Amino acid sequence: MMIQEQDIVKQTLTIADLQDLCMVSGASLSADGKLLVYVTTKVVMEENAHKDFITIIELSTKKEISGWEGSAPQWSPISNEVAYLADHNGVGYLWIYSVGQNKKWPVAPVYESHYFMGHLAVKNFAWSPNAQLIAYVSADASSIVETTNDNVKVIDRLLYKTKGGRGRPLVTDEARSHVWIVDVNTGEPKLITDGKYNEHSISWSPDSTQLAFVSNRSANPDNNQLHDLWSVDLMSGNITRYTDNFGTVYQPAWSPDGKYIAFLATLNKVSTNDSPAENTQLYIIACGDKTAFCLSQSPGCLFDRRIEQISWHPQGDEVYFTAGSEGTTAIYKVGINGGDAEHIKGEDCHILEYTINQATGTICFISTDTTHLTEIFLHDVNTKVSHQVTNYSGRLLQHCKIQEATTLWFKSFDNTDVQGWLIKPASFDLTKKYPLVLVIHGGPHNMFGYEFEERMQLLSANGYGVLFINPRGSSGYGQAFSNGCVLNWGGGDYKDLMAGVDAAIENNGWIDAGRLGVTGQSYGGFMTNWIITQTNRFKAAVVDGGISNLVSFAGTSLYHSLMESEFNGSVYDNFSLLWQWSPLRNVKNVTTPTLIVHGQADNEVPLSQAEEMYIALKKMGVESTMVQYVGEGHGWRPDLKPHNRYDLLQRTINWFDKYLVEAQL
Repeated sequence: MMIQEQDIVKQTLTIADLQDLCMVSGASLSADGKLLVYVTTKVVMEENAHKDFITIIELSTKKEISGWEGSAPQWSPISNEVAYLADHNGVGYLWIYSVGQNKKWPVAPVYESHYFMGHLAVKNFAWSPNAQLIAYVSADASSIVETTNDNVKVIDRLLYKTKGGRGRPLVTDEARSHVWIVDVNTGEPKLITDGKYNEHSISWSPDSTQLAFVSNRSANPDNNQLHDLWSVDLMSGNITRYTDNFGTVYQPAWSPDGKYIAFLATLNKVSTNDSPAENTQLYIIACGDKTAFCLSQSPGCLFDRRIEQISWHPQGDEVYFTAGSEGTTAIYKVGINGGDAEHIKGEDCHILEYTINQATGTICFISTDTTHLTEIFLHDVNTKVSHQVTNYSGRLLQHCKIQEATTLWFKSFDNTDVQGWLIKPASFDLTKKYPLVLVIHGGPHNMFGYEFEERMQLLSANGYGVLFINPRGSSGYGQAFSNGCVLNWGGGDYKDLMAGVDAAIENNGWIDAGRLGVTGQSYGGFMTNWIITQTNRFKAAVVDGGISNLVSFAGTSLYHSLMESEFNGSVYDNFSLLWQWSPLRNVKNVTTPTLIVHGQADNEVPLSQAEEMYIALKKMGVESTMVQYVGEGHGWRPDLKPHNRYDLLQRTINWFDKYLVEAQL
């Protein structure tokens, strides 16, 4: 007897179920369009680790051709060979796998400098268009100096901290990241750029003779974000500068006809290597020219969103990109001769990445929504039809009850329209009342929306309604909205969040207004700290990697530039403003029981931020607990070792259970 899907009794999601979830990335089609390569990231519990595995399948049959451990696969532009990254004798290496020979071999070592160049700096590699060379970003092995005395750290530079966590040292090395090439036939690496600066984010010219890259070659690169666009001629070694203190340049992409280089940029000279308020816009510059043209802000376009992930159409007359808008991240395109941006694909989802097959123009993209994991799709640009290739969500949806998120719009205190989403408890019964947890995103200029979020689904599975909102400061609603929290963290954005809670309660009679919880990570942790100093309506709070004191944060964080960008320049002229918006300033108001969780090796939001808030709460007699995760850094939270990740999630649920459920019995 065949069991029908409706006959299966679905269980609520548990932390144990997370061990079986598989995330997909790095998908692209082979040059002939017949093979698909992608990466799956899986939990390996016996090693307490997340590991990446490369898979190649034949599209016509969906049959797996090969699979092995590795990451970042890239097809040769002319053959069925894949370059990828994997360890070799304990060293990171660039490898090649040949589908026809079913053979893989190491090509060149890739050494990592721990110097932090910014979240959008890409230490990438790329095949040359003629497939004879691979360019890559690496430090020189001789510059990787092992510390001989861990008890003595001599610091003489400004940006001396690393991101921390994942086994990184807390203090950066002196290694520089440079551009290299390796001949795929001889395996001979060659250093292309050298000197005291870092280079990253490389792109080939179509004739395989030049490489575009990004570098900050200002007088004091530790103290600004003035990354410019450059290129190097491989034969002569001559370097050409395209922009001069332009602002911050990202992601160069050479056009197929070799006439232009497209890139992303922000123009503010006072920017940050973390989360700038200014939206990245799409620029194009003619080779040999010095004047860049903003394609996304041309008279016929005026695309008022944050642009990401640019790629040229194979014919070279259009540039594709992704951008977030009202909770959806979609693919768009714009012609190089102007005109409005055209929406290509993406409805009520997040398209996380995409590639365009140069032979067919087929778009291969990875998408997620509130009830589905990451999946691979192929989109035919001629028929405008997409079809799904993978189905890693199938087992999850078959056995677990996953709740949809319903969007809601509401008016804030000043009549601004603000968007949020509400997830009902998995065990929802209209006749019952349920506690509600407000979840706040990081950034501050990130964006919540249509994506699968395990934290929210676990809260729903454990009997909580979940509310998540994009307050002013979030991206996806235009530049003016993104600027909405600049100079006043905790001002208008706090009022937006409270207006959203009020709107949710008013329109959903099942919410118990007397049982509210709040949590957030990074900037969301800051806002959680801020909220509990401003109101006592929340009966429990969980602060994950949160800021408590903007003054001390400015001097201890890897992101000291963030305070300059958000609070109008030098922090030493703005102590009163930073203290005004610091949760610690109002800590005497707190009565909310608070759990503080933090990575011990976090250099982005240093552990001292958690310690300052925790000690203050204890001194004030507030019920509070601090949990430190040894060796862990910052971020929500795939980077966490699985055991720590699941411990954090369970502690979060237990904390809310204690104060929102058990305390009411």
